[in-house]
Amino acid sequence: MHFRCQLDRSLALLSSRGVSRRHAAPLLFRLLWRLGLRVRPPHFLGFTGVAFVYGTWFTSVWGMFMWALVWSELGKGIVDVALRAAAAGACFGLMIAWLYARERREFAVPAWDALGGD
Repeated sequence: MHFRCQLDRSLALLSSRGVSRRHAAPLLFRLLWRLGLRVRPPHFLGFTGVAFVYGTWFTSVWGMFMWALVWSELGKGIVDVALRAAAAGACFGLMIAWLYARERREFAVPAWDALGGD
């Protein structure tokens, strides 16, 4: 089955179980899909995958904003900035992954392969 069909099927399943469309397909994932990346919706991605996607996004965006607005004025070095951003991103990614793992159990979300796949 083509990825887009499987994606549509997964989003319909989440909707039928009471998950809002905006939560089942958050903006970050819609942007990744629009860029052509075949990333599963967060409910189907697994703990590590969700932590990686959200942690990487947060590390990049938050790190750049903090460097531009605060850390550059304080004269922080690149290693210090990278470590601080990575620590914040790891915490954020783990927190979001925990929330999605809890919802996977709450809404009894099946495995991605159970939807028929490629």
